[in-house]
Amino acid sequence: MKKMSSWLKKNSFNEKDEYYTPGILVEPIIKYIPKGSVVWCPFDTEKSEFSIKLKEAGFSVINSHIWEGKDFFHYEPEHYDCIVSNPPFTRKLEVLTRLYEIGKPFAMILGLPILNYQEVGSFFLERDLQLLIVDKKVSFDGNTSSFNNSYFCYNFLPKDLMFEHLAHNNSKQHFVGSKMKPPLNVLTEKKP
Repeated sequence: MKKMSSWLKKNSFNEKDEYYTPGILVEPIIKYIPKGSVVWCPFDTEKSEFSIKLKEAGFSVINSHIWEGKDFFHYEPEHYDCIVSNPPFTRKLEVLTRLYEIGKPFAMILGLPILNYQEVGSFFLERDLQLLIVDKKVSFDGNTSSFNNSYFCYNFLPKDLMFEHLAHNNSKQHFVGSKMKPPLNVLTEKKP
């Protein structure tokens, strides 16, 4: 059995961190990724919609996920051009801090309401930020979402503020769930 990171052991399975991105929310970012890029998806398995959609679009994709022993905070692939993913919900500022330290172009799906928090505003005071905002509150589970999730980017878009139209919000009759699911051992692991 692979050695689990200390973070996973400490925090166990946190359902708030595991919302799997629907394909309709992956599609808007694809046209902004330069052709021929190698894309690192640090919170994704090969079954994630990011991995599937980016490969279909002709990109080389490097997946890494904590379930596979590749902790984003301690792992980085040797060769890649940009980072695209949906980070753990409860660790967004830690993830953003590491992304800016790495310095590569990135596009991360985050809930727009985080901009209401003082620590997030303070975080971006001295950092460049680009936003790709979709025009719908996309559902991750088939129910209407209560807030908008869009792309927070660095050195990725042609303009700092951009908007994208989506055909639907992935709810009710339009719902298509993600193929990415946690391994059984993660779901059944008991919290201390």
